[in-house]
Amino acid sequence: MCVCSVVLGGCTSSRLTTLDAEPYTPDDIKAMVEQRFASYHPRLVLQASEVVTTKPYKHYKYTFLDENNGIVFTARASVEVPQLPIPGGQRVTNAEYRYAEAYLDRLNSEVALLAAKYRFQVANNEERKALMDAKIMRKEDNSKVPLFEEGDFIFLNQTSNGAGVVGMLRDIYSLYKPNGDETLVSSVYGRKVSFYYLPNGETDKSKALYLISFKIRGREDWRDTLMSGVGYQDKSSEQIERDIITVVDREIQQAVRGK
Repeated sequence: MCVCSVVLGGCTSSRLTTLDAEPYTPDDIKAMVEQRFASYHPRLVLQASEVVTTKPYKHYKYTFLDENNGIVFTARASVEVPQLPIPGGQRVTNAEYRYAEAYLDRLNSEVALLAAKYRFQVANNEERKALMDAKIMRKEDNSKVPLFEEGDFIFLNQTSNGAGVVGMLRDIYSLYKPNGDETLVSSVYGRKVSFYYLPNGETDKSKALYLISFKIRGREDWRDTLMSGVGYQDKSSEQIERDIITVVDREIQQAVRGK
C-alpha cells in the first residue's frame, strides 16, 4: 500500500519504507507542495540537490523555485526511525512548512503597506533575521524570553494607539487567511505577530520595548486570535478587542513616560 498516495496526494514514494531506502525525491516534494497549496498556484522547479549524509540514514536537501510566486525555499528529505513502534523506517520532509514560511515571508511588503495605514513600521525580512540572530532577551514574569522570537515585528510610536493594533491585526489575519483559507498558517503551526514601542526618531529597532503579541493559527477564528494575546476570556470578540485597546493604550503611555 502506498501510504503517501493517501496522505500526501500525488507523491509516488510511500511514507513507510526501510531504513536504507532513498528519501522523498524532488518529484515527490513538488507533488506534495503543489497539491497542498493548490489555491496559491505554485509551479516548482528544482534548483539544487544536496546529499547531506548517507549514514546512518540518508538525508538530502532540495532547493526549489516557485516560478509563479517568486519564492525560493530549501526543504529537507530524510529517512528516519518511525515514532510509532513499527519496523523499518519512514520518509520525512519539512517541505510544506518551509514553503509556507517562505510564502508568508514574501508577504512582508504587503504587511508593510498595511502598517503604513496606521503609521506603524514593520521589520523587513533582513531586519527580522538580524533581530532574531541578536538574541536579545526581555523579562517576562520571573524568567527571560527572546525579545524578537519569530513571525512579524511591528513597531508603534508616541502617536499610536490600541485601536490601531486591533485594526492592523485584523488586516494581517485577513492577509494570512484569505477567504478563511488556513493552509499557510496551519502549515507553520501558526504565525506570530508581535507589537513593540519605538519612539519617533529612533532607528535602532533592537531598542524597542515589547508590548503584546498574538498568534494566527489554522483552525482558530478571530476570537481565538485575540485571546492568544490576552489569555482566555469568556467574552465576545468585541469585548476582547476593547480590552486589548485599553491594555495597549496603557502600555504605550507607560513607555512614553519611560516606566
